[in-house]
Amino acid sequence: MPAAPLPEIVVVAGIIPDGDDRLCLSRRPEHKHQGGLWEFPGGKVEPGEPLERALARELHEELGLEEVRSRPFLTVRHRYPDLHVTLHFREVTAFTGEPHGREGQPVEWVPRSGLSARAFPAANRPVAVALQLPPEWVIPPETLDEAQVIAGLSRLDPARQGVYLRGWSDRPAVAAACRARGLRFWIRDDAGAARREGAFGLHLSGEGLTRAERDGAPGFDGLLSVACHDAAQIERAMALGADMATLSPVRATPTHPEAVPLGWEGFADLIAGNPLVFYALGGVGPDDLTTARAHGAYGVAGIRGFWPACVDL
Repeated sequence: MPAAPLPEIVVVAGIIPDGDDRLCLSRRPEHKHQGGLWEFPGGKVEPGEPLERALARELHEELGLEEVRSRPFLTVRHRYPDLHVTLHFREVTAFTGEPHGREGQPVEWVPRSGLSARAFPAANRPVAVALQLPPEWVIPPETLDEAQVIAGLSRLDPARQGVYLRGWSDRPAVAAACRARGLRFWIRDDAGAARREGAFGLHLSGEGLTRAERDGAPGFDGLLSVACHDAAQIERAMALGADMATLSPVRATPTHPEAVPLGWEGFADLIAGNPLVFYALGGVGPDDLTTARAHGAYGVAGIRGFWPACVDL
């Protein structure tokens, strides 16, 4: 007799900031699923209930908040041994009231930098990673000279934009410009350079992924990212212990005209159920962020649509 299908639930949870770079967490009751672990407050979505309304209802019931407004942040699909859960995380943009545990649960404001020290349910881990990341990933054009790249970096917004130094990982002056601007940046393939330059992350190309599989995971304490183009590479990235990945191409691009575009639905199908944080890459721009998040990505990445218009390509 085939095993009975596992129950499936849909949950909405709120990322609630306080203005001092702290986030509101609550601890799950011991008797509930994943009891005793910390979580972003929320609860089950009723059939047919809009997500924003569901979150407002849950945050009122759990924390006593009123007039809650929110927007999409990240969608995570996770398979526990005993159930499947889809979690819609939403960024709370406005509310009234002071959060408190109306059901007796502990509630704390936790610095964003302290999230990694908290024990979360496995399905919450991608959000803890995403909260360290900018929504846009900018790739400086390799057709520019070093001075032009440094000029462009000075015009980026550190709160919204990170930088992948794909063709510039061996240029200390470019990394120094990122540090001076306060930009989070990723080095390509070279863990030694990433450590030396104080990179926020290490991004593995296809060749870098193969090398890491052969030689062992890179010795790097920052976030590990992998360039992916298909389901097999996503599986390899997860096996290596990656935190995040780019997935491309979403649309046709002039730089890789031979690549078959995934399309948004194909993109969503590939990342569904995977614990990595994904950036959509290939033919997308900053204006695609809302669409990308609706299809399961956290952010968007690219060259032309992201590089400052005031700096010549």
